[in-house]
Amino acid sequence: MKTLLSTTPARYGFALLGLFLLFVALPMPTAAPVWVHGVLAVGVMPLILAAMLYFTPVLTRSASPALHWHALPLLALLAGLLAVAALWQWRWLLVVAIPMALVANALLFFWMWQQAGHALGGPHPGLRWYQAALLLLLLALLLIALVLLWPEQWLLWRTLHRQLNLCGFVGLSAVGTLQVLLPTVGAYPDPMAGKRLRQDLPFALLATLLLLLAGVWGVPFAVPGVAIWCWVLFRLLQPLLQQRARLVTVNGATRLLLGAVLGFAVTLASSLWQEGQVALPLFFALFLLPLLSGALAHLLPLWWWPGLPTPRRNLAQQRLGEGALWRLALCGLAAVAFSWQATWGLSLLAIPLLWLLVRIMILRLSSES
Repeated sequence: MKTLLSTTPARYGFALLGLFLLFVALPMPTAAPVWVHGVLAVGVMPLILAAMLYFTPVLTRSASPALHWHALPLLALLAGLLAVAALWQWRWLLVVAIPMALVANALLFFWMWQQAGHALGGPHPGLRWYQAALLLLLLALLLIALVLLWPEQWLLWRTLHRQLNLCGFVGLSAVGTLQVLLPTVGAYPDPMAGKRLRQDLPFALLATLLLLLAGVWGVPFAVPGVAIWCWVLFRLLQPLLQQRARLVTVNGATRLLLGAVLGFAVTLASSLWQEGQVALPLFFALFLLPLLSGALAHLLPLWWWPGLPTPRRNLAQQRLGEGALWRLALCGLAAVAFSWQATWGLSLLAIPLLWLLVRIMILRLSSES
């Protein structure tokens, strides 16, 4: 049981990398629902839930969760697999997949609420971003469940479900984490992070609501939604921009995370020329892959060798962050290819994916020898 219920998100990160590689390697269109849900429902959702389990004790200054709570990301993963099978052929499996995902996320929210109540002096403001992200995911799951009741409105439910997941659940989870992770990885001071997290959450939620409306009623709602989200992202980067000299010397993981923040801004802006809807290929190429690469470059060695920093851990972080600029450049070229409806952009994404997977395996094998 302990081998299945990983106490760090590492295994879910490996799974997402593998699914991502499968997604770009297969000759499928970038918008194929089955493969998109393979990445998002089977890969991203369990990974984010596992990350929330890992970081919540830090945000609430509490003990690590009991082992049984680590079954929740696994339950979400199983729900994602059933959702993929339902989209592939057996639609009735949605009747099982949606309640499973709802239970996993509702239980995680309940546990986080309990931890917040026990936190001395109150929880870190970053926890509110996680809780808001989970609520938006629960709403997204309920909306897609409406397809079973009113299938004639499936396009509306699907659009709202997608916008809530991309801009809400994933966006809030990632940006809330980056508010703390980016200064840590970049080794620069950010004394206003807590205050900024408290102040900016209502604006991020408002921006997400506007983009949700934009998915249905178009660009007029997208303009203020994109503007507010970009303002939140600028405030996230402002402490580093005030130390411009550090932008030249930051490590590879920091560059990847910075690329992810800028990629998220471009992805959100795509709703301005995509009739209010966020461009999914840009979400993958400009945001998800750089974010995953930068986070794993810093966190994987931390999970492998917990405790105080060691030369071996520092070297592993350096190795996993190497080549950040050319990896980001390939992601950018892939995004351009997607904009031209060119499927060869998928091949460009395979290169940084394979590079990262091979480097992880080499480092892990060398650490065990």
